[in-house]
Amino acid sequence: MRHYLPPQIASLVADWTRVARVPTGTVSVQLRDVGGPIAGRLEHMTHYAASTVKLAIGVTALADIETRRTDQHHPVAVHDTFPGAGSREFRLSRADDNDDATWNRLGASETFGNLLERMIVDSSNIAANLVAQRVTLRAVGRTLGLAPAPAVTMSHLFGDRLAQASASRNAVTAAGLGALMAAVARGHLISPAATHGLIELLARQTTRQMIPAGLPAGTWSAGKPGWFGEVNHDVQLVQPDGAPEYILAVCTTTGLGGDAAGLIASISSITWKHWTAWHTS
Repeated sequence: MRHYLPPQIASLVADWTRVARVPTGTVSVQLRDVGGPIAGRLEHMTHYAASTVKLAIGVTALADIETRRTDQHHPVAVHDTFPGAGSREFRLSRADDNDDATWNRLGASETFGNLLERMIVDSSNIAANLVAQRVTLRAVGRTLGLAPAPAVTMSHLFGDRLAQASASRNAVTAAGLGALMAAVARGHLISPAATHGLIELLARQTTRQMIPAGLPAGTWSAGKPGWFGEVNHDVQLVQPDGAPEYILAVCTTTGLGGDAAGLIASISSITWKHWTAWHTS
């Protein structure tokens, strides 16, 4: 049973707002548990999704492995050209990625399972495109429909600059990200074994400068950040010591550059303090 009173929620949102004042752009936040939303600030505002949609690709890929449509040991040819918007091909830029292991396999092959791991743990763009191409964007859309996370959409692969500039670009809201992570945490999308495997991968995410950076040292969390240009997002399942787990989703579109990560860490710290106070008082 929840015991979150309106004054508690108002105090939390006020603290979020205090640190979220930015010269330009939008800072969106949602706090929820697996049962539903608890507090929000501009949580239905739409942002460019960046790498957060890799969470939906991961769910879809694991569903493919479960149904034996794809074997995790299946070799996938590694290439850097992909179908893009307007029936054209585009070439993914290595400079926009941080996964040397997969790029070093260009022209050779890599297993589907290894690509899935690098897409989540290293947020690899080339691995994400190869996995998404294998499972299809249509299947990723079906995953998002099951979440339900209707405010999270994926219509193009990573690095498709023409599609990124269009009205149909990949999109996300803090509420949608929170719903997607909650569906994963509840095990509503894939089997318990596959869910455990995905959360284990999410817990090994190497980019920890946003929500995890605002948590006390040693606090367990699992999630998927995303960043591109003026966009910095993160969604995490957090398990504090001595309090129930919660899900925090933060989406920012600002002119802060790298400082946006620190802003998200501050929102995370504020949330942890309120949450643990609610459950220990």
